Amino acid sequence: MKKGIVALLCCLLLTGFAFAGGSSDKASSSSSDDSTLNVILCDSEMIRDLAEYFDDFTAETGIKVNYEIVAESSYGERMLLGLSSNNQQYDVVMTSPATLGAVLDGGLVQPLDPYIENSEITDQAWLNGLSDSMLSLAVRDGKRYAVPYNMGVSILFYNKAMLADAGLDPANPPDTMAEVLEAAKLINNPSENKYGISFRASRQSNANTFLWAMLWMFCGGSWEDENGVVDYSRIGDASAVEATEYFAEFSKYAPAGIANYAYEEAQLAFQQGLAAMWIDTSILAGNVLDPEKSPVAADVGFAALTDGHAIGSPWMFMMASRTNKAEAAWKFMQFVSGYEVQMEQVKSGVQTGPVRTDVLTDPEINDYFNAELAEAVNYALSNDPISNYFPAINSMTEIRSLLAIAISDVALGQIDAQTAISQLQKDVHDVLVRDGVIEG
Repeated sequence: MKKGIVALLCCLLLTGFAFAGGSSDKASSSSSDDSTLNVILCDSEMIRDLAEYFDDFTAETGIKVNYEIVAESSYGERMLLGLSSNNQQYDVVMTSPATLGAVLDGGLVQPLDPYIENSEITDQAWLNGLSDSMLSLAVRDGKRYAVPYNMGVSILFYNKAMLADAGLDPANPPDTMAEVLEAAKLINNPSENKYGISFRASRQSNANTFLWAMLWMFCGGSWEDENGVVDYSRIGDASAVEATEYFAEFSKYAPAGIANYAYEEAQLAFQQGLAAMWIDTSILAGNVLDPEKSPVAADVGFAALTDGHAIGSPWMFMMASRTNKAEAAWKFMQFVSGYEVQMEQVKSGVQTGPVRTDVLTDPEINDYFNAELAEAVNYALSNDPISNYFPAINSMTEIRSLLAIAISDVALGQIDAQTAISQLQKDVHDVLVRDGVIEG
């Protein structure tokens, strides 16, 4: 099974195919020194591990890295604020599809083609290890804006012991939305401090919209019509209603306070054996497989959900539009996405979504992937995962805020899903007309 996922990932890459903690003290103030880069990173175990390599980068290049690590719950706002100032605070930022529209529409980052195509500043081995598809995750008007760092897909994490205790077969875990819901009901036992499922449910920073997008895709939803054209009215279709209903039902079998859970709290509930299941991106797998950090590591299982499609969730590095340290920034972006760093992170277990072809084809990689994780990711990737789960338009920030409120209101029983989604569809239409995205 390990070889299967490596082969599939390689095929996708060659043919064109979210985090705990707070801010690091490393960037308490920005530096104007030309030999120092200012970088903002979204927190995760993988990113904290990545920062350990920055001293090596400094030793190789003489360029210091003044970095800030910010919790995912507030990362988007912090990153956009730092890029939007007259004197941009950061030279390099991390982005995901959730913030891609805002940074591109705002002209906050610059095209990378002049650097990619310049052999004097671009390492050929670095370039050869990345497929065109991976370098084209963020394209606007034919220009490429991002260097990929990792790619995850949405899967089910489950606690084998908790499933067995409830009379379920851990070797045959739930693999449809209906089965997950039934298992959550069966396992849920608040009197024993055991809950069926954990997930991102907070309205803060629109965290709940990430799980909702997963549910929507699993329910057959998509922003695109049968011809691959974006149709924003689809936000109000039957699959959107169904996804919202699942979200509300799952909330009944989640830990108390689920409405305040961002990714950090959802992961912790699973790690501590409070929740038996957790739906999220596969790139977080390393966090729950480390026995030093996860009490349930020995009992963790992974499963693909066979309804609809998974979502592909890449994290990317982008260069600020007004940086005066472009060459240093480009060196840094090549370093953090290079073979040596990525392969070492794979070996240490924190990188579970490598994007480099030379890493994926390295024979050693087969020794570092959990077999069940490989099988789950293999299925998700082979079933056309959707990476455009929030179209890259600036209006999407406001649309996600409207969606977050609708999801929360339904989960709290303040409105039914059909009414909430119908109103959301109208509100989204008005926003898009106002912003000139569509005609009235």
